[in-house]
Amino acid sequence: MARAMRRLKEDLALVDLVVELIDARAPASSRNPRLLSLCRQKERLILLHKADRGEEEINTRWLLHFRESGEEALLSSVQLPRTLKPFFDYLELRRRRLLRGRLKRALRLVIVGIPNVGKSTLINYLAGRAAARTGDQPGITRGRQWFRLTPGVELLDTPGILPPVLSPERIFPLAAIGALPPGRADPQEVAAWLLRLCLERGKTERLEERYEGLQPAAPEAMLQQIGAIRGCFLTQGKVDLDRAAMILLRDYGAGKLGRFSLEEPPG
Repeated sequence: MARAMRRLKEDLALVDLVVELIDARAPASSRNPRLLSLCRQKERLILLHKADRGEEEINTRWLLHFRESGEEALLSSVQLPRTLKPFFDYLELRRRRLLRGRLKRALRLVIVGIPNVGKSTLINYLAGRAAARTGDQPGITRGRQWFRLTPGVELLDTPGILPPVLSPERIFPLAAIGALPPGRADPQEVAAWLLRLCLERGKTERLEERYEGLQPAAPEAMLQQIGAIRGCFLTQGKVDLDRAAMILLRDYGAGKLGRFSLEEPPG
């Protein structure tokens, strides 16, 4: 964490705008609150990424929550390119504002986020549309690369990865979206938590479609069924619950269980 924060502090000195990428399915858990302390003097935009995997109504409520808290926020998804138009419109507005000031130069930004919120995918998508790398810029930085996203807007190509802040209530959402390294959470416990949430929210229809023959039951019993349906058996004929859990979590992470948000905004 300390090393990541030091590197980010160096990067922030080079940019005008910080784009904070969070997962639209778990906006609270996928934020790193320590980022706020580093960005107090920087303009910041929250991008709720993977918006195509969060529920539309809940996505909208999160946007409203952030805006009512005085934070700029937009939805984004590389799977829904139209969602990125407001992002580019926002950058153009900030570019024009910068030109009205004393500094007549490009708007510079950096994208930061915890692991697996789609940062690399988004940057690769943006870089793919970019005209070219601008290379090292004398007087600005050494060893860092810049992409020209649009005329007058440049993206600092940096890892920008912050470890998630782990508290008991964040463990399961972070594990479900794949933001934790292997071994940090028991997959069976995470899978049972996810199934319980599906049951509580009445979201079992896509589960039943994905795993034909699945019957709503207690989470542990449903995990047993998923393992049997997918042929996850140990040599003794028992269901391999670890494999069943990993199948469920991979399917959820890939959006194969439909749009399903893990967290709702407060209030």
